[in-house]
Amino acid sequence: MARSSRVELATPKHYLNTLSIQPTSPQHAAPPPAVLLHGYGAGLGFFYKNIPTLAQWAGRRGSSVFALDWLGMGRSARVPFTVKAKKDDIAGRVNEAESFFINSLEEWREKMGLEKMTLIGHSLGAYFSVVYALRYPTRVNKLILLSPAGVTRDPNSIIHSRELTDTQHGTAAATGHGSGLVTQPTVAEVEQIHNQHQVEQRRESWGRRLRMYLWEEGWSPFQVVRSTVFWSPMLVGKVTSRSSPFLPRPPDLSLYCSIHLVDSLA
Repeated sequence: MARSSRVELATPKHYLNTLSIQPTSPQHAAPPPAVLLHGYGAGLGFFYKNIPTLAQWAGRRGSSVFALDWLGMGRSARVPFTVKAKKDDIAGRVNEAESFFINSLEEWREKMGLEKMTLIGHSLGAYFSVVYALRYPTRVNKLILLSPAGVTRDPNSIIHSRELTDTQHGTAAATGHGSGLVTQPTVAEVEQIHNQHQVEQRRESWGRRLRMYLWEEGWSPFQVVRSTVFWSPMLVGKVTSRSSPFLPRPPDLSLYCSIHLVDSLA
């Protein structure tokens, strides 16, 4: 059985649009439910070719499949969001942005009465899936990341890299993460990189600088599209057809993706 509903959150007028696919004969030893999380500026409809196969998996295994729209996207609530941290407090700004979405996902899980979930995230949804797993590891059964944002192609590989930071004394320090090999840079190299960065900034067109300024001030391309009112459908249609030529995808490709999703859930 499948149904679409609004899952109300604790904050007034906050809700997440949810597609629920539940088996008619639940099994006691069924695997944890699968939760589909879409990417930036998208919606649960991006999984429309995969949902029939996942529904068959739900019926066969006696488990459930859910897909939801993030706050502010799809058919979920359009709610205001303002970053309070200062511009130079990058860690604080990132934490606020992550918490806005992750907290709503955790509240949604509690409302749905789910003990554990297998998260299937695409792009930004995959990034949030990782953040959620780091904050709530006991609530995650598996992570299935599809074209994850912010994740390297091979995170287990040993790479030779340098991360340059300035110290208060004008010297350079190098730091490393994981199994990466790190070399100590020189002050001259740090200065050279800073100079190159400044040159690139000066070369940027006024249009790009304007877009970056608006982005930093909290404006998004979707606000521009919505402001066109009657032209919005045409603009969205053109962008979608150019950026996503695979829609609608051939049956064999969608079947291939669905098979791999089901294999990962098994």
